[in-house]
Amino acid sequence: MEISFVNDEYSNQLEDALAFAHKNNLKYIELRNINGKNIVDLTMNEALDYSNQIAESGILVSSLITPFLYWKESSADLHIMGQHIDSEEEYFTKLMDLADIFGAQHINIYSYLQDNDCDIDALGQKLDKFSQMALERGIVLLLNIDKSCNINNIHKMHQLFENYNFSNIYPLLNTGKIIADQDDYDPQELQDIINTCHYFHISDYDDELKRYVVFGEGCVDFDSLLESKKTDNHAFISLNPATNHREDLKMSLNQLQDWLD
Repeated sequence: MEISFVNDEYSNQLEDALAFAHKNNLKYIELRNINGKNIVDLTMNEALDYSNQIAESGILVSSLITPFLYWKESSADLHIMGQHIDSEEEYFTKLMDLADIFGAQHINIYSYLQDNDCDIDALGQKLDKFSQMALERGIVLLLNIDKSCNINNIHKMHQLFENYNFSNIYPLLNTGKIIADQDDYDPQELQDIINTCHYFHISDYDDELKRYVVFGEGCVDFDSLLESKKTDNHAFISLNPATNHREDLKMSLNQLQDWLD
């Protein structure tokens, strides 16, 4: 397993996040907000400058957390890198350009904001188009389960991947959200998704306190969820504790490393 972390869980000041990576011997960083800007709102010059800063540090970018398809289908006013974009295809092309600038192996995506009439097959066809575009560029797409989106639970994610054999899209599983956002799920469907996953956002959740907590201090059964992935050299686990305290990231990393040992 490779360990990464979401940069702004420690600091959105890039130099601080890179210093944290160095101090803790982490090879990877996942980018979401840099110096107060979402990754897709950076200008081209800013992206190039930050990319050079990361390259000089010797740290690699595991993924970009983006808002791609976090909008109502066919109704978004699209902007990226300071430019108005006329189509989702053009936006996605520029998003892949951004991934190339940062050398990112993955891009996180969504499944459109929730539509009660969503057709899973039609959604699969749309996602497959972007999957093929990413495959041509050597970029892997990671699909979020998000309670605001069409793929908002374990069952719908399972249904989508049962119906579609995507060549280049994989589920992105956030461990804490399984408890925080999922009222009920089929354990076998969850296991099927875990078997398909190679990238995980690591958070923990206390169901009594109803808040995210440090790794190992909540209700997530990491042994049950991820034991089989410990020896998977192609798997990424990215710390995303969602507690809004950088000290919690430090503690989560220490306890995660103890768990891996």
